[in-house]
Amino acid sequence: MGEGLAIILSAPSGTGKTTICKVLRKKLPDLKFAVSHTTRPIRNGEKDGVDYIFISNEEFEDKIKNNDFLEWAKVHNCYYGTSLQSAEIPLKNGHDTLLELDIQGVKTLRDMKYQGVYILIFPPSVKELESRLKKRGTDSEENIHRRIETGKKEIKKYKRYDYVITNNEIEDTVTTFLSILQAEKSRVSLYKPTSPDIEELLKDGVD
Repeated sequence: MGEGLAIILSAPSGTGKTTICKVLRKKLPDLKFAVSHTTRPIRNGEKDGVDYIFISNEEFEDKIKNNDFLEWAKVHNCYYGTSLQSAEIPLKNGHDTLLELDIQGVKTLRDMKYQGVYILIFPPSVKELESRLKKRGTDSEENIHRRIETGKKEIKKYKRYDYVITNNEIEDTVTTFLSILQAEKSRVSLYKPTSPDIEELLKDGVD
């Protein structure tokens, strides 16, 4: 069994990434999710261990010292990180795995030459991003302003990614995501034979 495909997904806060991932869980039941650790407070409707693994600053910093993270960053005064265990174990077992990262985490992985497909989700507009953040009702005006400014900076870093999808409608966004995934898995380097005889032929193939 070969390794699975790492899918790195990013989006400015308020773009709809959480909703997109919920739809993906239903449409791709075999897709594994590398659940990130964070020190931010849990929000209404979130589940510990599903949306994030919520831990204290002290616990997070201990994990940093122990080199437990594939990548980590501090965003809006809270820590976020992807543990080596949550990402690498399913990949090595042949499972496609989705990693939700911010722009700092993506830079870390790119600097490491980490192999995967990198997808960035855009809001339809900055004005719409502001509207969605306000409708969410979880942030103060000051935090909304900070998240918008951070979002603008993240959007400008789009060239760190392989694909950009504008999230106008969730279903359309998910359909585009699935098309990207299908195309990536059709690459020669990732092709997995569907039968023993085809596999045997490929072993004897020439350049």
